[in-house]
Parts: sequence; structure tokens; C-alpha cells
Amino acid sequence: ADLYRAQRRAQAESINYVVSHDGFNLRDLVTFNQRHNLANGEHNRDGHGHNLSFNCGIEGPTDDAQVNALRGRLQRALLATTLLAQGTPMLCAGDEIGHSQRGNNNPYCQDNEITWIDWAGADRELLAFTANVLRLRRRLQPFANHWYNGASNHQGQPDLTWFQPDGQLLQGDAWRDPNGHVLGCLIGQPGRSQAPLLLLVNAEHHDHAFTLPAGTWRAVLDTTQADGASHWLGQSTEPCLLGAHSLMLLVGTHTNRIAEP
Repeated sequence: ADLYRAQRRAQAESINYVVSHDGFNLRDLVTFNQRHNLANGEHNRDGHGHNLSFNCGIEGPTDDAQVNALRGRLQRALLATTLLAQGTPMLCAGDEIGHSQRGNNNPYCQDNEITWIDWAGADRELLAFTANVLRLRRRLQPFANHWYNGASNHQGQPDLTWFQPDGQLLQGDAWRDPNGHVLGCLIGQPGRSQAPLLLLVNAEHHDHAFTLPAGTWRAVLDTTQADGASHWLGQSTEPCLLGAHSLMLLVGTHTNRIAEP
């Protein structure tokens, strides 16, 4: 809004992405800390070294089940963050099936298996997860194509409210707390859902209890699950346990009428 609103530009003109053609793709972003560009013939000096990546404890592919589980969880959280955000999402081809470029973050000269999409080796679970999140976006459109400012409608429902994990409003110095990695976004006026939506994000390394706003809530997405499915149903009287490195999307069930595609 700080860039587009004054120019009367639409929200959809904003392109959201974690990965583009330049740099690590999504799989490599959670698999490598360093670039591995020797195959380019430039002694690993090409490509930038500021990848903002995390190898989850082991550099490169591994058979370690815990490391691979964390890598899968991070990929799902990043995909969901991109696909549910306001604006137009952009996915790099192959990220939805776990394509790897073997740590090469500048494969401009690689017309071979490094860049070719390995359809036979596709991560079918990740593909199904991505399709599930896309269906949720199309069906609910969490963020409408208008600017949010916290104003209330005729029923007293604010269009957007941010919360801390203890249920208190996120405001003032809390926005600048470098240790604040858990937050909730109550979307009172979604794009297509006829009920309020609640988006919960936990970037911590451990699970975290979140105190929900008043009402009854039903989870429709939990990125800790391989397919993203969730059957969690609870009220504000019982905290929701938000998994480490995850995102959850919940629907308020007191209205419980959700627009169909």
C-alpha cells in the first residue's frame, strides 16, 4: 500500500514470490547454505553468495529423515505464504514438485539435467499440497482486492486485525520486536469467504500455543501436514497449538458459509 495506493494501482499488480529464475530454487533454498556452481566452469565464483538459505543442518541431499521432514515443512510454509498473500503469486517452474538444481544458483549455461524438470522424480505430495492451497486461494481469496486499513463495517467487524500469540493486539513496539516470530492476522472482510478468516504464522523452531479471537474456528490448512489438510476445530477458550515453521488458515464457523468457486 505504501507504494501502490497513492498511485491508484490495484493490489493484483503486486507480484509476490520467494524464488525466481535467479538464485536457488525452492528445494535448494532449504538444502544448501552455499552455492555449488563448479559445473559452470567459473571456479564457483559466479552467482551471488547472499542466498538467505538454510540447509537444515546438512549440506546437500541426505537420507536423514528428520532433516528431510524439516525441509518439506519449510517448503510447504513458503509456498502457502506466497500463494495466500494479497497480490499475484509467482511460482518458479518446478518448485511445486521439489525440483533441485543441485545447489547451482546461476545455471545460465546448463541445458541438461541440472535445469531440466525431472517429471518422473516429482514430489507428488508437494504437488498435491500446492494444488490444495491454490484451491483454497481460489475458493476463499483470503485478502480481497482492496486496501485494508483496520476500519470496521456496519456490524462492527474490522477489515483486518493483527494479534500476538497471547491474543493481545499487535501494536506499537511489538511490531519492532526482533524476537516476535509468531503472529495472527484476523481477516474480517475476506475476498470470497463469507466468514472471517484467521491466518496464523509461526516462524519459531518450536511449537507455540496461540490464543484465538472470540468465536469457534475450523482449520482448513495446516502446513505441518504433508497434504495441508486439517480437521482441527476449537474455540477461543482453548489455545490452538501452532506447529514450528508452519502456517495455519482457519475459518470462523459461526457464519460458516463459504463461497464456492
